[in-house]
Amino acid sequence: MKKKFFLIITAVCALMGVCTYNAPLTSNNLLIAEAQTPFPSTSEWNMLSKVDLNLLSFLASTGVIDTNTGALGRNRPSFISVGFQRYSSRFITYGILTKNIKLIEIGILGIEYPLKYQQPDGSFIDYSSGILGTSHPGSVAFYMHDVGHSIVLCQNSQWFQGSTETGYLRSRIEKLKPAVTSSLDWLMLHQSNLVKGDGNGNGTNRLWVDANAFYLTGRALKRADAVSLGGKFATLALQQQSSTGAFLEKNGFDSSYQGVSLQQALVYFTNLSSNAAQRPLVWAAIQRGIQLEMKYILPTGELQTEGNTRVYAGGEAYFGLEKNVDYLALIQSLNYYYVLTQDPIIKSAADRTYAYYRRPK
Repeated sequence: MKKKFFLIITAVCALMGVCTYNAPLTSNNLLIAEAQTPFPSTSEWNMLSKVDLNLLSFLASTGVIDTNTGALGRNRPSFISVGFQRYSSRFITYGILTKNIKLIEIGILGIEYPLKYQQPDGSFIDYSSGILGTSHPGSVAFYMHDVGHSIVLCQNSQWFQGSTETGYLRSRIEKLKPAVTSSLDWLMLHQSNLVKGDGNGNGTNRLWVDANAFYLTGRALKRADAVSLGGKFATLALQQQSSTGAFLEKNGFDSSYQGVSLQQALVYFTNLSSNAAQRPLVWAAIQRGIQLEMKYILPTGELQTEGNTRVYAGGEAYFGLEKNVDYLALIQSLNYYYVLTQDPIIKSAADRTYAYYRRPK
C-alpha cells in the first residue's frame, strides 16, 4: 500500500481565544509532522526578482485606485470599509522592481487613505452594513496584512532604503507607524474574534491573512509579540489542512479559496527566517495544497468549481453578486511556486490559467 504522508499539528485556544504554540516536534513526540526536504530557502525579494515582470505589472493594474485620494475599489465613491484597502503591496512590489517612484507613492497613498477613518482605539469606522459602526476584526486584518507586507517590502529593498529619490517616501512610512501600531494593538485585543470566525474549518484562507497581518506587521514594527502571534495563527491554518491537501472552507474543499490560502501561505513562507522551525512544515503544506489544486485546473486553464463549498454556480454572493473564482490569487500562487521549484508542469498550469482568465469574456 502506498505510504501516506500527512501533517498533524495541534493548536489549542486558551483563555480569551489565544492559541498556544506547540513546542518543536522531536522524535519523542507522539505527533508526527511531515517535513519534506529539501525546501527552498529563498527570501520573498529573491523570489520576486525571478517572477515575470509582465505578471507583476498585470497584478498591479488590477488594483483600481483613486490616485488623488488612495481609495481602492469599493471605497472610491465613498469610504465603506478598511477591509477594501488591501492591495497596496501590488503597486509597491512592481514599483520597487521597476524603480517607479510614482507607483510606490500610489501604494503608500492606499495605506494612508483609511487612516482618516481610524478611531482613537485603533479600530476603524465602518459603513458596510449601511449603518455607522466599527469595522470587524477580520476587516482590519485584511488591511493590516497588506500594510505589514507593504512596509516589509520597502524595508527589505536595498534600493528603496538607500536611494535619495525615495527619501520622502521613507519619511511617509515612518509617519504611518504610530497609527499602524495603534491598529495592531487593537487587533491583538480582538484575536479571539478572528479565531472564532476563521477557525473550526470555517475559513482557512482568512487564518493565513490573520497570520500575515500579525507576522508581517510585527516584522515591520519590530514587535516580537505580534510576530509570535502570527506564527500561532499560521499553526492554526496548518491544522486546518486535510490529509488530501485541502485548506478547509466551510469544512470542505473550495478550489477558489484554495488559491487564496496558497498565495497567503507562500507570502508567509518566503518571509520566514531561513532557520524558522515552521519553515519545513509550511512548505510541506504548500506542496500538498498545490498538488490538490492542480487536479482542478482544466486543460483550458479554467479552474473547476463544481463541488466547491463556497464559490460555484449558485454559491456565495457578496454585495449582491455571486462570487467568482479569485483567479489573481491562483495565478500568483502558481507562478510563485514555479519560481521556487522550477517545475515545468506547474509552469504550464500557470501559463494556461493566466491566458484563460485574461481572455475577454
